[in-house]
Amino acid sequence: MHQKKSGFPDEGEIVACTVKKILKTTVFVKLDEYEQEGIIHISEISPGRIRTIRDFVKENKKIICKVLRKNERYGNLDLSLRRVTTGQKLNKIREDKLKDKCLKIIESISKQLKLDVEKTHQTILEKIKGNYESISEAFQTVAEELDESPLKEIGIDKKLADALEETIKIRLKPKEIKELKNLEITCLAGDGVEIIKKALEKASKFAKEKEYSLTLTYVSAPNYQLSVTSPNPKEIEAQTEEIIEVIEKELKKANGELKVHKVKK
Repeated sequence: MHQKKSGFPDEGEIVACTVKKILKTTVFVKLDEYEQEGIIHISEISPGRIRTIRDFVKENKKIICKVLRKNERYGNLDLSLRRVTTGQKLNKIREDKLKDKCLKIIESISKQLKLDVEKTHQTILEKIKGNYESISEAFQTVAEELDESPLKEIGIDKKLADALEETIKIRLKPKEIKELKNLEITCLAGDGVEIIKKALEKASKFAKEKEYSLTLTYVSAPNYQLSVTSPNPKEIEAQTEEIIEVIEKELKKANGELKVHKVKK
């Protein structure tokens, strides 16, 4: 069911590979998602001097690489290990884990409904064309409940769609991520306590209207802790900044001061 993509990856694409052979100055790999092989020159293994390539890669181990150059005529792919950032590596690993989870869900539901696994997988692939880029994206839409019944809407049989959606919401339920900030709030005005209270209340109201998950906790004067939770790592930082801006704006009206500190982990 792990169908490989045809053709070649794009230059700049991040790809998962399996190390097949290691020579003195070259590593030969097989791309996990394509019917292609590639090479990594020693200069693209790691920055700085390298005594031996085997300090960095091992045969049959999976690695994440970046496509530098491709020559489709001769079937050549030049890859880099050192040009992959930590963020790109983590994103690719998460993406591949999600893909595996989705395939396992299809396999499980197919067996449950006594359907052929390969045919079910192919049916879903055909239905998502033009609607989603991948099965992972379609299943994530279900998990995040962005649409009421996205699988039925694209023409998947009701019985199959219902079974898939029920399982997806359990197995792919987004994990909550928490962003913590320590707030040091001071206001020297006579009614400073009320001003601070009003600023925090305004932030809570703002978060509620925006449907942000916010918790503000009093620690000890002048310290408070702000906690924002979200299943979306891309959104949580922006949400936190918006809430802090609301507090800061309200405090400035009365010459109050807000200092934001990172929480030591």
